[in-house]
Amino acid sequence: MLVEIQSELYFILLATIAIIAVLNPFGNLPQFLDMTEGLALNTRKDLFRKILYTAFVIVMVFLFSGSFIMTYLFKVDINHLRIAGGLLLIIISLKSLIMPKKEEEFSHYQNLSKNELLNRSVVPMAFPMLVGPGTLSTITVIAEESGLVITIFAIIVAFIFMLILFHYATTIEHIIGKLILQVFSRIVLVFIMAMGVKMMITGFKFLLHLA
Repeated sequence: MLVEIQSELYFILLATIAIIAVLNPFGNLPQFLDMTEGLALNTRKDLFRKILYTAFVIVMVFLFSGSFIMTYLFKVDINHLRIAGGLLLIIISLKSLIMPKKEEEFSHYQNLSKNELLNRSVVPMAFPMLVGPGTLSTITVIAEESGLVITIFAIIVAFIFMLILFHYATTIEHIIGKLILQVFSRIVLVFIMAMGVKMMITGFKFLLHLA
């Protein structure tokens, strides 16, 4: 019994790390800080909470509907999704590494009122910046491999971690600096790319009956 619990906790931990990696909060946090620079602290926290709540709902809805959409609407199986999702993760990571977004791209957000900013936070801040196609395909793959219950717990733990991280975003920025956050986000992108490569290799192995 204890061994089974430890095994499940281990799989939840692995799934949580994978979900946090593809959501890449450390990469998105500097961008969100740039987009909300000059806002009052409470307004910024309200905005970050709305982003996370919206992203959580998107992930959970797709978790329960993704398999149906994949199987009955698009007629693809989990291995096709592994290859497509892995390719997406590689492309997104490469794009972010080679062509990082500049601060000037977010300057127009600073001229919006609180209500306008809150209303416009869903797109692009919650989707597709925080939750994108790569994230959704990764969630579906994790659910197929580890089971629905483990995936749900992993998603909840991942978003609790991000809620704490985003709540103290301004403090973290002051302590370690925006440059360190950006450097760390580049490191995370390399691991996301490696996850994409692994997903593609696994998908090709099963499709070619090599596994």
